[in-house]
Amino acid sequence: MQEKYKYQVAGHVFELSLPQDDPLHERISQYAPFRTFKDDIEPVFRLQVVSQLQAGAFLPETHQDDDGSEISAGRVDGHPCFDFLLCGKWQARLLTSDNYQEGTLYAEGDRLFGLNDALMVMFALSTAEQQTLLMHASVVSYQGGAYLMLGKSGTGKSTHTHLWLTHIAGTELVNDDNPVVRIVDGRAVVYGSPWSGKTPCYRNVHYPIGAFVQLSQAPVNEIRRIKGIEAYADLVPAVSGKRWDRRIADGLHETENWIVGHVPMYHLRCLPNEEAALTCMRAVAPTVEASRLKTVDNNEAIAEVASLLKEGHKVILPVKGQSMLPFIIGSRDSVELVIPKGPLFIGDAILAWVDNCRYVLHRIIEIRADGHLVLMGDGNIAGKEYCGLGDVVARAETVIHSDGSQTPLYSRSQLFWWKVWNTLRPIRRWILAVLRRTIFRNRI
Repeated sequence: MQEKYKYQVAGHVFELSLPQDDPLHERISQYAPFRTFKDDIEPVFRLQVVSQLQAGAFLPETHQDDDGSEISAGRVDGHPCFDFLLCGKWQARLLTSDNYQEGTLYAEGDRLFGLNDALMVMFALSTAEQQTLLMHASVVSYQGGAYLMLGKSGTGKSTHTHLWLTHIAGTELVNDDNPVVRIVDGRAVVYGSPWSGKTPCYRNVHYPIGAFVQLSQAPVNEIRRIKGIEAYADLVPAVSGKRWDRRIADGLHETENWIVGHVPMYHLRCLPNEEAALTCMRAVAPTVEASRLKTVDNNEAIAEVASLLKEGHKVILPVKGQSMLPFIIGSRDSVELVIPKGPLFIGDAILAWVDNCRYVLHRIIEIRADGHLVLMGDGNIAGKEYCGLGDVVARAETVIHSDGSQTPLYSRSQLFWWKVWNTLRPIRRWILAVLRRTIFRNRI
């Protein structure tokens, strides 16, 4: 018999199956903050731990050695295979389907090491085409944003983030080795993960990214902004992936290219001292806008809005981001929220808790027979969110513009234009590009 666990990391759900008598049950506490019991989200991959090694001729493709932790990638019986070694000793073998969505793992020796590596490999490969990157970086949060320190093993990533923690008040460690970066509603967001290298830091939190910082050791402390090819060359080595697989490589490249074009990147030459942390902070911290996404450890922010609504207060919520264009303009418009008193309908713009890790203000585009809702931003060209009726916090009733004028969201004319806009989804990309360069140019 197998016992199944579901976890949600950066909005992606995966499933782990362990034999009921497997001692690993008692050793996976690092995954507890990420466990989910929702059954309405299809896992991006499933991994089953088995008790017998599946034999077969291993045909090697490549080998990676990172400070004694080794991965040999190849094929067995024509399917992807990964052998995990620690200090030269074989620990585990992972066999996967060609799309990396189904895997089996046999582990011996340090079995938790093998399990962690297998889950990271499957996570990185199964999400590579979903604007998601599993990275080697040490991450701190400060003033609502996150800063990812990049560099080769031994460069001093952990040392530098420790200097931030020691000398810069308000800094917290997000993850020390394997954070997840994802593009969400046109913004780069970093998530904590169940994998954190030698420093245990398994926090289910997320922050908007303020900057990436490439570190190198030097006899001075100096920092400069980098762009273009130089920035891309510094980012790519920090991303986990199977780049000899064309499909995986294309997915990673698309996300990496977007990040280089939208997120500030720096190169810090530094000493391991307090001044290095202060030099870095003074350069990168101003890139965090006060209007960025709020960090959510739990339902605190949502509960505050819901509490005010239940007490009868009018709640006006400023809208950030551009995922609701052209009907709501982020950083300019606000919306008046109400608690729904009747049934919800397709076309309603709702504030809802989605993916067990964030909240969004998006439209209902489908109501399923079991009551679950499918959401999508008016300004998005792809990507949907899913939630239950119990995850709905409020419904947006009115758009309040910066000049004080108001537009009801559900007037006959507004609903007509929304329906027209909905039919234009296949060509939204080009319409939005024109709108951003003309009508919205000075508004967003």
